Amino acid sequence: MSTRFKSPTNGPRRPLRVLLIEDSDPDAQLLVDALERGGFEPSYERVDTEEAMQTALDKRRWDVILADHSMPKFSAPEALELVKHKGFDLPFIVVSGRIDEETAVAAMRAGAHDYIMKDRLARLAPAVERELREAEVRRARHKSEEELRRAHEELELRVEKRTADLKAANFKLQNVLEERKRLENELLEIAEKERIRIGFDLHDDLGQKLTGVSLMVKGLEHKLASQGHPSAADAQRIHALIEEAIHHTHDLAHNFSSLDVTGDDLAAVLKGLAGNVKKMFEISCGLNVKGSMPELPQYTTMQLYKIAQEAVSNAIKHGKATQVVIGVGRSTEHLVLTIKNDGVPFAPNTHAKNRMGLRIMNYRANVIGATLQIEPNHKSGTIVTCTLPIKNGGKAPRRALAHPEKSFLEDGHDELEAEPAAAGDRSR
Repeated sequence: MSTRFKSPTNGPRRPLRVLLIEDSDPDAQLLVDALERGGFEPSYERVDTEEAMQTALDKRRWDVILADHSMPKFSAPEALELVKHKGFDLPFIVVSGRIDEETAVAAMRAGAHDYIMKDRLARLAPAVERELREAEVRRARHKSEEELRRAHEELELRVEKRTADLKAANFKLQNVLEERKRLENELLEIAEKERIRIGFDLHDDLGQKLTGVSLMVKGLEHKLASQGHPSAADAQRIHALIEEAIHHTHDLAHNFSSLDVTGDDLAAVLKGLAGNVKKMFEISCGLNVKGSMPELPQYTTMQLYKIAQEAVSNAIKHGKATQVVIGVGRSTEHLVLTIKNDGVPFAPNTHAKNRMGLRIMNYRANVIGATLQIEPNHKSGTIVTCTLPIKNGGKAPRRALAHPEKSFLEDGHDELEAEPAAAGDRSR
């Protein structure tokens, strides 16, 4: 066993901690020389027995392991098994004077990352460089997966606790329908408050930190550019990505912290929604009201408003729509809410109902006894239809707006091709 620390002789070199599994000092020196020619500054230890390797692994961290395939007292397969047993994720490269293809393939299948012949050591430094990069990627991926696993476990525990609480509540209230409705309403209220809290956290905490990071990266970019450093372009790209993240965070914060609708006049709150969409996103958004509106509970009005709000948001964010029309009409038995856009047509698939936004829209429809349908609007755009049954024809109609059939289209745009469906046409 021997240990050697090399110092750079021709300019700066990249430090490299190398564990050599080799029984020949001259062969070990050949490997070190090849690494130095490749721009590394290797500090290494040579071992040729399992006990020596065990000691070396325990006392120091290594960047790469280079192992001769066959030695009198040890071998590369045995060394590889020891590394795997200890759970280390280190680049392991087999370097041998003679090795047939079948043996090399077996070593790769066992976990070796590469094999190099001793008469082709020019490949050694590039192979080490490549495996160091891949090892870094694996470590980053493992860290992300571990964080995701912990977050998933924590979320599962929270979900299990909440589910247990809900089951206990539902068991106690299984014969009291109105009480169950009250609990469902409270849960929705909690969700809305949580959305607002998350919005504030995104804006006040994450947004400010991202802005600070952006300023630091911008300063680094200027510093690298003034020095003529080739990494200045990379710093510029990183700064651009951070700026995109800041804008996205601000958009999320605004969407999460939007205030709830107030009042039970459906036509009025939908008109307000159309005006807000036009102001915020600078697109055409109109409202068509056909017929007089029935008296609706404020809770029902709020859920219909939230469905329309989510549909408009999806049209803008995912459908890239430039024009949206909200329509509401009624018949004796049904109230029909439609949201049409001219963006990318909705493509139904087996996973559509698993999307969080669509699941929430369906839930909101279900809690008020309505049905929800989403389909392409002819060749362009999408139409969302929510059909609400009106029991006994509804209460006395609310005093109609100026006319029983009135269109509040913004900035003079014509309405989209499909008219808001008559109540009976959409019920299936």
